[in-house]
Amino acid sequence: MTVLAPGEIRARRRPALLLGVAALRLLAGFCLAWPLSSLVASSGVGLRAEGDRALFEGGGYFLAEILRLRGGELEAVARGLLPVFAVGLLLTAAGNAALLVGLSWRGRLGPRELLSRASERLPTLIVLGVGTALAQLVLLVAGGMLVAAVPEPIAKPVATTFAQAALWLAVALGLGALGGFSDIVKASLVRHESRLAEALGRALKCLRHLPIRATFGWIPYAAGFLAAAAVAAKLTDLGDVSRPGAWRLALVFALHQAVIIVAVAARAAWFARALRLVATDV
Repeated sequence: MTVLAPGEIRARRRPALLLGVAALRLLAGFCLAWPLSSLVASSGVGLRAEGDRALFEGGGYFLAEILRLRGGELEAVARGLLPVFAVGLLLTAAGNAALLVGLSWRGRLGPRELLSRASERLPTLIVLGVGTALAQLVLLVAGGMLVAAVPEPIAKPVATTFAQAALWLAVALGLGALGGFSDIVKASLVRHESRLAEALGRALKCLRHLPIRATFGWIPYAAGFLAAAAVAAKLTDLGDVSRPGAWRLALVFALHQAVIIVAVAARAAWFARALRLVATDV
């Protein structure tokens, strides 16, 4: 097995891998959502002709009532799902590791070899993911404190709102930059099979030479995913599952799976770009 040249790294080279990761995400999402959705359905919304749409009609009054009346049960179920949520995060990290490994190497990768190579990098990727999440949390809390500290003179409400919006925009850009840089480090870890410190060094070198690509190169792929999600949401609304017809349910189900596949494809495309960025010393 040899690594691919930078120009050969493309997400489309591994369609089976993309579908496998999408299936994994679908299974994890189902395990998380099923207990909560069953509890909501048993509240009576499942008996209504309009289905889940009733939860959001009239400004979400029905949803607010369910949360008020069955909030304790929902909270208990959510606490019980914490182990499942932790497993879901582990599976997400494993999926990312598999994508990075699959996109890096030439030739056919069997499931056993793919899992073996991905598992070798999984602990370091988990540590990096936790560190990134903590850094983003600190930034978010600091941003909230700065926004709360903005003076609010009665005579200039527009200026106050503008300042708060500008601060939140800066925080959002910082969160995105941290996430993008973390992915560059992940790509370096897998591409060069290096330790975390070495991967950080390579990523910082990439950041110095290509700051925009290293921090916000993911934006085009995120925009593509958001566009696909918006189209799917519109088509789901047009399908109107509250009306008779099994094809409507089938359509909505297919749309949801298509969005998951697009999400994985967008993630893989960004990973491929990150791997190209760190494939050679800049």
